[in-house]
Amino acid sequence: MKLSVLLLSIALVCGCTSQTMPPQKSQSVNTLDGPAVAAAIQANYQDTRRNCGSESMPAFLCSGVLLRATNESFDYHAWNPVPGKQGVSFSYLRKDANFDHLAGNIDNGFILYPTFAAPAGKDHLQVLCSFPIDGFTWIRAQPGCGESTQYPGVSKRCQSQGISTAEQWKAHFDKGPSGASQNNIYGYVCSFDVRDAMNELGAESFYQSLQAMHLVPASLPHRYNEIMVQAWAQNIPPRLPIQAFFYTASSGLKGARHDQWDFFRSTGGAFMPIVHMALPAASTGSASFVYSPADQYCQPGATTCL
Repeated sequence: MKLSVLLLSIALVCGCTSQTMPPQKSQSVNTLDGPAVAAAIQANYQDTRRNCGSESMPAFLCSGVLLRATNESFDYHAWNPVPGKQGVSFSYLRKDANFDHLAGNIDNGFILYPTFAAPAGKDHLQVLCSFPIDGFTWIRAQPGCGESTQYPGVSKRCQSQGISTAEQWKAHFDKGPSGASQNNIYGYVCSFDVRDAMNELGAESFYQSLQAMHLVPASLPHRYNEIMVQAWAQNIPPRLPIQAFFYTASSGLKGARHDQWDFFRSTGGAFMPIVHMALPAASTGSASFVYSPADQYCQPGATTCL
């Protein structure tokens, strides 16, 4: 069953709309409880299931850490999509999908709930495709999953080229630019299609994209994956399934605090916790997620945050 059909069926039973997530079996944690939020994210990171109970339910719906690296700014909100873009770039971190740095070496951003754990009333954001490495999505046709301007044809979606396994993706990767031109590999590789329309093929498609990460040479830079999510409307922070803001290095704490303050004032006083995310130094290592009261610029339950 397609996810959209499943959600619509639940919505008709509970009187909800199909555009927001109904209550799910996975229990959501109150964002006012910072330590519990960090523990929930840690548990999601450790959860390496192949799918969420069926072949039409990819693992990102119920496990892992879907995160977006962002820059601090007073000119725009960190959670808003880039105007005019149909897709928004994320990465997916899990015990079996490790990386040691984020896109652009940015050191703060935000984390989304897994779809099935999102609180009631939050929008369902559709994941569109998954690149095992950086996909140079800024040079690809919208929404960022298909052909690049560098390598038209060979860079279109994997399934359209008969590529459906990690091994096939690696064989395609091996035919791409190397040596002095290796940096162009990111515009050459293809993305695994994980849209809801994939139905029974969606879960395995996503899992194969994670497996392909293990086949990439360790010497390759930008080894974080890139996940494209369908763009949402501007300026709707209360509706977004944000679970926490994060920072990875002390230099990122200022940006995380700015985003926490901006979220508080943009939502009329909602508290969103900051967690420290320590990325693993090696593919076999482990990430950690820790909440510290000293990191918070706004305080849970406070009516002001100046």
